[in-house]
Amino acid sequence: MSETIKKELETKIELQHLIKIYGNQPHVALKLFREGKTRDDILKLTNQVVSIADISLKINKGELFVIMGLSGSGKSTLVRCINCLIKPTSGHIYIDGEDIAHVNETRMRELRLSKISMVFQQFGLFPHKSVRENVEYGLKVRGIKPVLRREKAQATLTLVGLEQWGDYLPSSLSGGMKQRVGLARALATDAEILLMDEPFSALDPLIRREMQDELLRLQKELHKTILFISHDIHEAFKIGARIAVMKDGKVVQLGTPKEIISQPANDYIRAFLQDIYDSKAILG
Repeated sequence: MSETIKKELETKIELQHLIKIYGNQPHVALKLFREGKTRDDILKLTNQVVSIADISLKINKGELFVIMGLSGSGKSTLVRCINCLIKPTSGHIYIDGEDIAHVNETRMRELRLSKISMVFQQFGLFPHKSVRENVEYGLKVRGIKPVLRREKAQATLTLVGLEQWGDYLPSSLSGGMKQRVGLARALATDAEILLMDEPFSALDPLIRREMQDELLRLQKELHKTILFISHDIHEAFKIGARIAVMKDGKVVQLGTPKEIISQPANDYIRAFLQDIYDSKAILG
């Protein structure tokens, strides 16, 4: 195996037996879960919600990995566990071999500033700051000098096609442009990992497709490790190198788009795929 292939297959993020339970007695629910009780059983017995139900998976360095599922499947909880915005109840989250599920808040803050960036569905821009100042924000928090962070912000705005908009306020921008600013802010820190929680779902269909194309273009150039959350199978199949489909806090199938289409794991996956089949029928 060549060095190039080895590098491509290097594990960047690894989840081991990750569990997240919401409620005021999570460890009571955890004991029941480990005894084999179902998610519904645990909810009835304890009023605790098992959001992530023992997930283990690996995401390769430089991979655009999609987690797909309907509302309530646990996908957004999962992505927030990876940068510890939500603390898991049990399990391990390794990034470059470091178990970040058990680091202190100081170390986690360092990781968020240097290694992990997040792009949300809602743009989260500061309305009183210019586009450039929004992009600079992560660099400012890291203590980068004003001249250097301005240069980096401008270069990143150029990368996402907004080089002329640096001095404008976010209110001057369209929805798609605002999401480009959010993406530029994440990219400006040179973080190796991008966590994207349904970042395009609030956009109009045409703009959404343009942003998907833009993400694929940037990924081809930058080779980030991207974990992308989506509820849309068309979006997942378009951008994902591999896709994990979630239901009730579990991964019910993991594979490439081709593997999932050719070998659906169960009726739940087949129901998702029906939308793909129907689209093909309409298009002839």
